[in-house]
Amino acid sequence: MNYKFLLATFLFISIQSFSQEKNKVLFTIDNEPYYSQEFIKVYNKNKTLLTAEKTQSAESYLKLFVDYKLKVKQAKDLKLDTAQSFKKELKAYKNKLVLPYLKDESVTNKLVSEAYERLKTEVSVSHILIFLEPNAPPKDTLEAYNKLLEAKQLLEKGAKFEEVAKKYSQDPSVQSNGGMIGYFTALQMVYPFETAAYNTPVDSVSKPFRTKYGYHILKVHGRRPSKGEIEVAHIMLRGDSLKVKKKMDSLYQLLVDKKFDFGHLAAKVSEDRASAVNGGKLGRFGVGRMIESFYDAAFSLNEEGEISKPVKTKYGWHIIKLIKKYPLKSFSEERNRLTKKIEKDPRSNLIGASVINKLLRQYNIVENKSALEQLKNVNWNANPSEFKQVILTIENKKILQSKFLTYFRRVRNKDIETAFKDFKMKELLVYYKEHIENSNADFAATYNEFKDGLLLFDLLEKKVWNKSKDSAGLAAYFNKNKQKKYKHKKLEEIKGLVISDYQDYLEKEWIAQLHVMYEVKFNKREKKKVIRQLKRN
Repeated sequence: MNYKFLLATFLFISIQSFSQEKNKVLFTIDNEPYYSQEFIKVYNKNKTLLTAEKTQSAESYLKLFVDYKLKVKQAKDLKLDTAQSFKKELKAYKNKLVLPYLKDESVTNKLVSEAYERLKTEVSVSHILIFLEPNAPPKDTLEAYNKLLEAKQLLEKGAKFEEVAKKYSQDPSVQSNGGMIGYFTALQMVYPFETAAYNTPVDSVSKPFRTKYGYHILKVHGRRPSKGEIEVAHIMLRGDSLKVKKKMDSLYQLLVDKKFDFGHLAAKVSEDRASAVNGGKLGRFGVGRMIESFYDAAFSLNEEGEISKPVKTKYGWHIIKLIKKYPLKSFSEERNRLTKKIEKDPRSNLIGASVINKLLRQYNIVENKSALEQLKNVNWNANPSEFKQVILTIENKKILQSKFLTYFRRVRNKDIETAFKDFKMKELLVYYKEHIENSNADFAATYNEFKDGLLLFDLLEKKVWNKSKDSAGLAAYFNKNKQKKYKHKKLEEIKGLVISDYQDYLEKEWIAQLHVMYEVKFNKREKKKVIRQLKRN
């Protein structure tokens, strides 16, 4: 049998049963039990690979299953799982494998659905901002909040938003725009700002809300259906003089008369040199990514290749060519793209927070308040390693003050209470990742299949692959079998086939040795029962 097929078949067979006390022992290897449920799961998962009659297939598969377990047993007995290279590669794999388990799928789905619904609409707003650091003390927080309430009360009395914004807002652009942001859609603003905009009725002012920048209120001016995204090219001349306008009109006529290709003309005369070198092409954009006059002119074009008349913006004059429009697709088509965007967006913290809340309920967590208070009242900076009280316990894992202090020194912009809260969440996730295979059967199945496959790799290299590279051994095997299997052929002509056969031979010899080294005992009654069950299925 070709070993590579065997490895591919059994890389996924080490499925751990989390209810083994309810399962029957199918066989033992040196008194170590292996359970029926594990074998049945593996067989059912891979029975499409089997072509023989069901009873024979199940029995043959059981033999392969036992042989695989013997190999794993020897690898562990040789302590190959203690090698640093093995531990390093296994840890790297686990860190990647655990990532999906750190997310709450239900929260992710909710955020994706919410974003898709919001993407159908564009909303126009103005805002007032009072700057506030994320870790600002309560006094500063209250002061900022009250200042914003004062502005809101003026608006409720009928004051114009623009005037109030210029008086109160600390947004640097407020004196030129009166707080006006204009139209935008989902996934363009920080999540709290987006949510306030979509939840506030038109012509209404929101309640004060906080983002990482500080406290805001906003007014919604209007809503309209989303236009999606667009790709265009443009030719731009800077300035607003009559001379510039006449030159742009002449360029437009050249394009209408088809005397120049748009891309060539853009490369030659456009004063937006960043896009000129690419034939005037701009990156794909949607609402809020370009100034409104340019955006409106671009979306007024309907046919691909259509060219606008000269359009004036604050940057100068433009001629715009439509390359392609990208309307919002169906939810099923957009789902994967939105999921990736949301996982990179700060709103993904809501997903992590949901997982944390579940873990807070799942684990026994004890905080040592006195150990934390001690750190507030002493100078620990000189010798942080001397602080060895247990400050936090998660299940049976005890975490010392010194470990928290190492973390706290890296985040000194936080007060000690906030830092400890964040530290606890961090350690909670660390504990979860360290022990996830004990609480999640799906993870354990995938993790252990890789672990066993990785464990066997070095052993198989020694027992099979390296030996098959030995030219003397290969030649001896060929000469012994050439009359029966390789009549009138030379080794060089069929070397690949001979190597494959030789690997099969070496593997069979190795398995035979394993059956001598270890004692395999079947529960005969259970074996018959399992074979009958698989035959019925």
